[in-house]
Amino acid sequence: MKLKICSAVISTLLLAGQASAFTLYEDEQTKFDIGGVFVLDAFQPVFGEDDIFSASRSILNMSVERQIQPGLTMDAKFEWDQFLNSPTSGRNNFRNRLGYVSINSDELGNLRFGKQWSAYHDVARYMDNLIIIDPDATPIYSEGTDGGFAATGRGDNLVAYRYSNNGVNVSAHYGFTSDGETGSFEDENNQVQSDTVKRDYNYALSTSYDFESGLSLGVAYLENKVEVAKASEVNGLEDGDKQTALTVGGQYVAGGLKVAAVYTKGENIHKAGLQGGPRMEWADADAVDVYAHYALESGFRPYAYASHVDFDGEGDVTGDRQVYAVGLSYAFTPGATLSLEVKRNELNEFSGESSRTDNGGGFNFAWAF
Repeated sequence: MKLKICSAVISTLLLAGQASAFTLYEDEQTKFDIGGVFVLDAFQPVFGEDDIFSASRSILNMSVERQIQPGLTMDAKFEWDQFLNSPTSGRNNFRNRLGYVSINSDELGNLRFGKQWSAYHDVARYMDNLIIIDPDATPIYSEGTDGGFAATGRGDNLVAYRYSNNGVNVSAHYGFTSDGETGSFEDENNQVQSDTVKRDYNYALSTSYDFESGLSLGVAYLENKVEVAKASEVNGLEDGDKQTALTVGGQYVAGGLKVAAVYTKGENIHKAGLQGGPRMEWADADAVDVYAHYALESGFRPYAYASHVDFDGEGDVTGDRQVYAVGLSYAFTPGATLSLEVKRNELNEFSGESSRTDNGGGFNFAWAF
């Protein structure tokens, strides 16, 4: 039996879904890994208010890979996390993060089935770097979840194909039906009813090129068609609406330096009110965000983030939203990292409502085992 520990920075491990792992068994044909991460967060969305959010969670994953013949393998991976205080439900919550089966050919590429990182994320990941808050202008987690319904993050019920050769990366996925968020409405008898937004279909295409200098450039397009059976609309989504995102971006990585910038033109893919407010509504927007960090040999990694979302939706969602964040991480070991992060929201999303500014922040401790 061989023991292997991944030495990547813990934040990257969490965001990429590739926690460190022990190889429990390995022979000429088969390898079985198990691993995970323990995470502790404490976050105050708005300084000076009492609603400090804290949660501890553990992430467990296991994977198996088997060689079918030279150049051809199959693999499967399953990953779960357990929240002691879920940020979405406020209670203990067991969640499936990943669950897929893949066929991998050295010549033909990779074909994967199940809950997995989407083809859209292959380019959007340039901005998937923050520790406590999520990227805002790049709509990876714009649902306030893992992005599974719109398939901007870890997409539900996907079949995806990927091929890479000499720096060129091409990917595509198709998403089958899936449930989204639930909203309430009053029927003709003034009774409160609920309705769930369902996915009719979903697809995404992306391509990127990795230069030897450390520069990567990419473009991605995603479309998610929704169904609303009973309500006239749920948070601005009506039956037959399409959520779309056209994203172009790039990143430069050299030594400890990383700089990334991404632009997204979205239709019903950015949610007004997501950063706090009396209501939430999907809307059209032009959005851009930038990120930079520098990892020092001492283990410290300062980073900064800024985003601007310019809404141009129907009705009164015609304002904008800015998010700024700075942070500092320290890696005690390759698998244990403490991070401090503060953020500022400047919110002016809905016409007729006063603009406001929120400041918040928190800390995160993560240990990969």
